[in-house]
Amino acid sequence: MKVRRKAAVLRVDLTEAEAAVLAGMLDDLADALAEPDPSDPVIQRLYPDGYSDDDEASREYRELVQGDLQADRISRLRACRAELPAGAGRMALDDEAVDRWLRVLNDLRLGLGTRLGVTEEADLDESQPAVQIYAWLTAVQDLLVTHALP
Repeated sequence: MKVRRKAAVLRVDLTEAEAAVLAGMLDDLADALAEPDPSDPVIQRLYPDGYSDDDEASREYRELVQGDLQADRISRLRACRAELPAGAGRMALDDEAVDRWLRVLNDLRLGLGTRLGVTEEADLDESQPAVQIYAWLTAVQDLLVTHALP
């Protein structure tokens, strides 16, 4: 992946493999969010309790905000998926699109990190493909942040 700023646009060049990994992850998360399973640890991580000491208040809070939060996340995922090239190619992202991608990459990392059991103390096997993808997502996010700054 190569990232370059050209005036107000961030140009992101993806290989076919990178685009395919992102496409699969975007599709998987969109599917999980479309019909969320409240017992799924990823859903719990993306939608944490609003009140850690009051189950009733947490339930009420979730009923009030989760639908909007879910719709916003799905909308961002779909917009990013639409910008993704079908194979190797370039995305031209304005500031709004960069912000959207950073939010989506964060959600992807949270989901994968939850599945992998990522914590500060975790000793992950870096030879595992999923751990390598997690590290790659982190690097992609870092590239976007670094190049998004004026």
